Amino acid sequence: MAFNSNDFNDLLSQLPPPVLITGNFNSHSTLWGGTKLDRRVKMVEDILTKHNLCILNDTPPTYIHPATGSSSAIDLSICSPDIFLDIQWETLEDLCGSDNYPISISYGSTETSSAIPSWKLRKADWPYFSCESKEQLGCSNPGISLDEFSEKIIAIANNNIPKSKFVFEGTTQSGLMIHAKKPSRKERKL
Repeated sequence: MAFNSNDFNDLLSQLPPPVLITGNFNSHSTLWGGTKLDRRVKMVEDILTKHNLCILNDTPPTYIHPATGSSSAIDLSICSPDIFLDIQWETLEDLCGSDNYPISISYGSTETSSAIPSWKLRKADWPYFSCESKEQLGCSNPGISLDEFSEKIIAIANNNIPKSKFVFEGTTQSGLMIHAKKPSRKERKL
């Protein structure tokens, strides 16, 4: 099936960010480790620009021609810029009987890391938040530094606004594997 920019744009409009897309784009460019340019490069570059996406590929080839032994980078891994720095991308040496090199994609570190929890603003104790803010940040503190103000407002928020509990787990060497804690029935109602 031929690569079609309209289909790709339609796919991207249906996916929530951040995105990670991999596939055989059968497009050659020096931008992603190729040695030549082809006619599909402009279409791929336009999609990357239009949707503000990043190429994870660097220089290793992703395909080896079975008859000639020549190699090229036609399999692309594309992601949103907000996860680009957290992804490790590499091709594996063992072809496993294929003409495409296996690609290993890892997200984050191999250790468990926590996502930044969000504030549950609907569950906040706004009267106490307001009272505590007036006491600690009122007019009696005109010379307070920005850093001190930030620390105090965060401490006040921590005392009066609950946070979500959402945890990401690490990855395995075999590829991208993200596990998220499923919210309980009670948490989903909040």
